[in-house]
Amino acid sequence: MVRVKTSMVNQHDEKERRGSEDDTLSVWLGQRDPYEVLLGEIDTLIAEWRGLVRPEPWAKIPLSRLIDSLPEILPRLIRLARNGANEIDEELKERISGDHGGARREDDVPLSAVAEEWSHLKRACWRVLGRNGFVDDARAGAMQRLDPLIDDALGHTLRGYYREELDSLRGRGLERRDKVGDRRGGSEDRRVSGEP
Repeated sequence: MVRVKTSMVNQHDEKERRGSEDDTLSVWLGQRDPYEVLLGEIDTLIAEWRGLVRPEPWAKIPLSRLIDSLPEILPRLIRLARNGANEIDEELKERISGDHGGARREDDVPLSAVAEEWSHLKRACWRVLGRNGFVDDARAGAMQRLDPLIDDALGHTLRGYYREELDSLRGRGLERRDKVGDRRGGSEDRRVSGEP
């Protein structure tokens, strides 16, 4: 029996080191996956979010505009968190920016409310997990993966919200500098390269 326990602990340690690539141990032990719970409770999660945003004055926009692409965005965010992603994939970035951020701008949703709605989404996830028995470390661990992705979603929402302004700045030297060798991006040490 000691050998089985040691084996299970070693499997668990291996799973922790790899992230959530393989949930077979959790399923075998009868443990529920918080991300699967959130995915299974998507409608409840959106209803919880709606309840949190309902008192906001901007939330009086038509329901179809309020929810807009959230039913498509949210499951993908949860799956990315489950898979241990640190950021949102390109396709989802475009969807959030265009479909969500642009829609918020068209509906005259105040900028502060755009940030607040994503904060409400975090709160909704927290509540749904709690009602499903995930408390303390289990809930905090799930949210630790979701938080940065939701923050990333907020950033892309703001890019969509300010798309016109950002587009007008293109070609004026204000673009992001991610290329290797770009001295303004700080990716190259000028002292070593001999540049003044």
